[in-house]
Amino acid sequence: MRRHVIGALGALLAVGIALAVSAPATAQTTGNETFKGIIVASYVSGTRVVVGSVVVARGVFSGGGRVVEIENLPGDPDNVSRDDLVFAAGSMHLVTVTVSQSFSVDPRSCMVSVSLQQTQTIVGGTGRFTAAAGSFAGTLTGRDIARRNPDGSCSLEQPPRIELASFTISGSLSF
Repeated sequence: MRRHVIGALGALLAVGIALAVSAPATAQTTGNETFKGIIVASYVSGTRVVVGSVVVARGVFSGGGRVVEIENLPGDPDNVSRDDLVFAAGSMHLVTVTVSQSFSVDPRSCMVSVSLQQTQTIVGGTGRFTAAAGSFAGTLTGRDIARRNPDGSCSLEQPPRIELASFTISGSLSF
């Protein structure tokens, strides 16, 4: 009988350990989150091509990854953009709405500076972030070099030569 009790206790202990180990994988995690990133794009080919990006997450989820720009959905207004924040554990779908913007041009260097005030939402994802949701506010600061018109002035109608954008968004994330 003692052997059966010890065997039963061993089985219960194994089941308890298995439940304890698997519980965090299904538990909901909610809290403050900040994403900081950089996107570099080139226009050498005549169209915008992202040549590199990085995003760093700090908060209830911490990790490094990259930004993948996604095509807008039909019906999205002009002030909406979509991206995936891609990490080793999965990706988060980010929808950004530009609330306000300002820009300036240095006529000597044709350096264009842009500042965007934005709101963001996380609407699901893949992998660990399938049920991700969140609300954020942030700023994107961009710099690019405008091409010159034949008269030497800076052209804002032609695509720039190169673009560097950095962003910071902060808010609440649940996954």
